[in-house]
Amino acid sequence: MRTIFLALLFTTPMFAALPPFAEAEREIKMIIKSKELHQFIPYSDAFEKITKTDEGYLITTNKREVRVVVHYSKESHIGPAEFTIEFLK
Repeated sequence: MRTIFLALLFTTPMFAALPPFAEAEREIKMIIKSKELHQFIPYSDAFEKITKTDEGYLITTNKREVRVVVHYSKESHIGPAEFTIEFLK
């Protein structure tokens, strides 16, 4: 029985996702720290809200809106999931 469990453990793909709040926190931190963000939102704009969408986030400032798409990579290791962000106007 133990052998079967170990065989399944090492042959089954593992999901690396953190709890939803922790994943959202990582995503938002990456967005805010991104140098690319300031190509779409100048320093003179004031953030009003960041709204979660199906594909990522919608950032609303006092002058504009910017969509951010979060692309997750498929992983087979344990730990935080890897992702990239893409800014769209």
